[in-house]
Amino acid sequence: MSHRLTHYRILVDDFAAAHRFYRDVMGLEPVFPADGGPYAEFRTGAGSILAIFQRSLMDAAIGQPHRPRTDSIDRIVLCFNVDDVDKAASELERRGVRLVSPPADQPDWMIRVAHFRDPEGNLIEINAPLPRQ
Repeated sequence: MSHRLTHYRILVDDFAAAHRFYRDVMGLEPVFPADGGPYAEFRTGAGSILAIFQRSLMDAAIGQPHRPRTDSIDRIVLCFNVDDVDKAASELERRGVRLVSPPADQPDWMIRVAHFRDPEGNLIEINAPLPRQ
């Protein structure tokens, strides 16, 4: 049996807010459909696809009662590589994003990182490699 990861799908309660965030704030290109809902895919620039889907419809598709999102522990982190973490973080703040953690070096990880959340509370990381010493 062969497995190939095709895309990442985030389940959302507020599709419109999530769509605006990933399109307008993160600057991802919508590829299916261009807008609307309850499902959309965005090109990440790394050859992979990030999808968002209305949570209640996913629950219905798998035959379980709708379970709204809860603010509990983080289960995933979406990680995006950027050219300059500080510049990207500043631009995100100008677009209304509140950073969870400001840009900081993580020498053990060999990257500089900053973290923030999407409208659904999902943790997002932007990172860039630290210069080699």
